[in-house]
Amino acid sequence: TTPLFINGGYVRDLLLGKQPDDLDLSLCLRGLPEEITVSGLLEHIPAFIEANAHLGIVEVKVATVLSDESKGKHLDTFKAHFRNGAGQRLEVDIMPTIGAETYDEGSRVPVRDQRGTPEEDALRRDLTIGALLLRVQL
Repeated sequence: TTPLFINGGYVRDLLLGKQPDDLDLSLCLRGLPEEITVSGLLEHIPAFIEANAHLGIVEVKVATVLSDESKGKHLDTFKAHFRNGAGQRLEVDIMPTIGAETYDEGSRVPVRDQRGTPEEDALRRDLTIGALLLRVQL
């Protein structure tokens, strides 16, 4: 299976016993074929929700495939909003684990290895809540 991690504020909220209101997920693509991408998962979400009715998700809306900020950073990412039968909503951002960052001459925008390890991803972040990763075991 592909390693999946919850990161940032959601992990902090769980540690503090608070109810998280958004979810940031990092998917480790290292070792997978190049045609497998984070945004490629997008087309499978409706079928997954339909096949897993026990999860209680009644609506999913994809807000963006690539946000303007992500396009500028050249990141393979998307955002989705889920709603359960009780009307509770959850915003989910999904991106790959990021490895080494390099810079082309004259550019301030890094070129990112989008198939990095979870350790590389955590170490590239500043020492804040964003560097917290919790592996999801399915």
